[in-house]
Amino acid sequence: MNTAHFDNVAWPEAEPIASGRVLSGSPQANTVVLYKDEHSELGLWQISPGEFTTVHQGYVESVTIASGRGRLVHDDGTVTELGPGSVAVLEEGWAGRWVVEETIVKSYAVITVGA
Repeated sequence: MNTAHFDNVAWPEAEPIASGRVLSGSPQANTVVLYKDEHSELGLWQISPGEFTTVHQGYVESVTIASGRGRLVHDDGTVTELGPGSVAVLEEGWAGRWVVEETIVKSYAVITVGA
């Protein structure tokens, strides 16, 4: 069993979001993978303020926000506010952007579609 607590995660060095995806700011992410196999990945993710695009191709992701504030803005204009305790499921094909106002820490589960 692999465990972690949000208050004392040993985060690896942050990596910048690819410049072609960044719309504003200089967001950087850290990821701690707790479990991974050929069909799924579970872990923790931290992202600093900024705005960037994302497209979910070939997978579904469930996220639970532990801390921070921001929103997910779907390409169709739907806005999902994010804050501590928020839970969201991003379906395969979801396209839009993250708008991070205050560093977000989330737990996530990614499941490959068609696996």
